[in-house]
Amino acid sequence: MGFSGNYLNKFDEAGRLSLPAKMREELRAGFGNDALMAYSINGIVKIYPKSVYDVNMKNMHEAAKQNANAYKIFRILSSSAFAVEINSSGRMNIPAQIRQSADLKEECYVIGSYDVIELWNKEKWEKESASFDLALEDNAAVLSGFMDMIVSE
Repeated sequence: MGFSGNYLNKFDEAGRLSLPAKMREELRAGFGNDALMAYSINGIVKIYPKSVYDVNMKNMHEAAKQNANAYKIFRILSSSAFAVEINSSGRMNIPAQIRQSADLKEECYVIGSYDVIELWNKEKWEKESASFDLALEDNAAVLSGFMDMIVSE
């Protein structure tokens, strides 16, 4: 398993978005159609395989029980989750409240981020990816650490 790539996709008139075929196949192969989508606090919509979402939420719930403010945040995050249904054409409905919260307009980027699929506002992603070179220069040590983890055959 591992979602990767970035794709600029358009919403149809009914608010549905076509999931790229490669991601759709990866999702179905590993998890069937069991997925959830949730608005993230950083303005990104995340689509999780249900098993990944369940583990994340269980861990967050345990941590949130220790602090009333943390529990309020947990409640908001968990209440923003919706089941993802992918139709036979590979399209999924993105609820209007999620599109509005993440400022997803007529098109958005669909980003593979290993164990999760992210939906980004077009302008926000383009700004993020344009700053990539600067981020690499500023974070050379992090990048070097990642490169040390790569196994070559």
